[in-house]
Amino acid sequence: MIYNDDNLSFKILTVGCFHHKQGVFEVNARPYAALSFRVSGTGDFEIGKKRFITNPGDVLFLPADTPYKVQYSISESIVIHLGYCSYTEPENICLIHPSQIGRQFRALFEAWKQRHSVNYAKSVIYSIFDDMANDQKTPIVDTLIANCVQYMEQNFCDSKMDIASLCEYAFISASSLQRGFAKYVGLSPKQYLTQLRMNRALELLSKGELSVREICFECGFTDEKYFSRAFKKKYGYPPSQLKKNMLV
Repeated sequence: MIYNDDNLSFKILTVGCFHHKQGVFEVNARPYAALSFRVSGTGDFEIGKKRFITNPGDVLFLPADTPYKVQYSISESIVIHLGYCSYTEPENICLIHPSQIGRQFRALFEAWKQRHSVNYAKSVIYSIFDDMANDQKTPIVDTLIANCVQYMEQNFCDSKMDIASLCEYAFISASSLQRGFAKYVGLSPKQYLTQLRMNRALELLSKGELSVREICFECGFTDEKYFSRAFKKKYGYPPSQLKKNMLV
């Protein structure tokens, strides 16, 4: 694993936040490596004889000079491009607490926008590697929490879905639900519900078939102004500008 390579060396080139279009893409070899945190959506990568399916919260490493094929859903990633990287093994790393490492990626991206401090960026990357080394994902072995996650994923577009109704459905206290989600999902129940709705909104917005108002209610939000504010806070631009910010 890249975080266990004691001889790792690299040069930081850029740090960016990218939105990916839905579809299948052939990507030519690039002269730099990429270390990315998947914020939303999925990516199904074929790299030589290896295949990785990256999900929200996963960290993906793609070495330099490596062509690949990828099938994206509508998705978002924070990507660090590395030059002269000594590590050459493609890999996808799943985590127990992705929100903690996701915050580090996000903080690095925000800091890089303000000032391209290579020394600061390297210190954050090594901190990320240190946390990754101690944070490997385990399956949800708690049947009750697994059922709650499944129920939320099946009903998040219902505007009546909230944490209280989920607790009532599962006969579980709010505090127990909170602890279970923190342990197995890495997000609070409310954060996970919002993430599901935002992912669906990204998908619908990219298709361009519905208005922002229609998408708001389709995804379980009940207030268009709140939806637009929340979307802009998360992505940096209002939902009406999504297509201008979509990248392959």
